[in-house]
Amino acid sequence: MTPNAEKYDPRPEYLAELVHSLPHTQTELAGKIGVTDRCLRQWMSGSRKFPYTAQFALECLVLSR
Repeated sequence: MTPNAEKYDPRPEYLAELVHSLPHTQTELAGKIGVTDRCLRQWMSGSRKFPYTAQFALECLVLSR
């Protein structure tokens, strides 16, 4: 998989879909992508915008299952 920022989906709902599709806790996923669990929760709630790099990292984890 190659990064392509044109596929960036800034909706918090999309990020939540990715998170919930993985068999890990939010804390575990946050650690895997190098952020705190608080940061991940803020992104999922929409109170902070998440970067494309976080989306890409989670999509890679989804594909590697």
